[in-house]
Amino acid sequence: MDFPGEFVQNPGGSLALSGLPGYKSSPARIAEPGFGLAYAQVDEASLQVAGAAGELGLWRDYRLAFFSSYLEMDSLYRQVYSEWNFSVAKSWLVGGVGYGLSVDWIPGDRLTKENWTINRYKAGFALRQSPLSLSAMAALVNHCSFFDLDYAVAFRFQGERFGAFVEYDGNSIDIGHSLTFAHAVILSAYRFPEFAVSVSLGFTLGTWTFSGAYGNARSIWDWFGFTATKSVRKKTIL
Repeated sequence: MDFPGEFVQNPGGSLALSGLPGYKSSPARIAEPGFGLAYAQVDEASLQVAGAAGELGLWRDYRLAFFSSYLEMDSLYRQVYSEWNFSVAKSWLVGGVGYGLSVDWIPGDRLTKENWTINRYKAGFALRQSPLSLSAMAALVNHCSFFDLDYAVAFRFQGERFGAFVEYDGNSIDIGHSLTFAHAVILSAYRFPEFAVSVSLGFTLGTWTFSGAYGNARSIWDWFGFTATKSVRKKTIL
């Protein structure tokens, strides 16, 4: 499961081809039905975020996913964010779109409280020929009267036990890898040129997976988080 906070560097990469969605994740993913919870925090900034996510398999090739999160920073800032993703996987091509709505506010009494909304629109695709894939994503963010455009591209190798990826978002490069064992998975990602690192260790018990993660972004902050997810295997509706 990807983390819901914008401040989190996903150890498994934001343009992965599968997984429950998060704030930075691509909407172009293959359906693996399930649901999960995630939490992350930065002690230095009194910043924390909690979120819940789920996804369904529709027919054989379609995926409908959603997540919602609540973020707070000390007594200065609050955010509630919700997002929906829809994707289609056909042979070597995966395409997806997403829409997110953020409601942000500065706490205070009725006279001093400030609030605003932000809309996010996502689109992504992936070309895959196992064990390789090439992915791209764009996110259009509507800040009241102006727009920001973010993008990312990625190249990924995913074998049965070992995986590796490179992601570029116009500002930085993430290089990561994964090791998968019978009941455990180790993920790590490194960011350049302004160095950052994130690592995650997960354990699988039946259809449940529990993970803990840690990240360091230069000398600015350390963050840690955890996830709990449950897969619903071979579950397709309609």
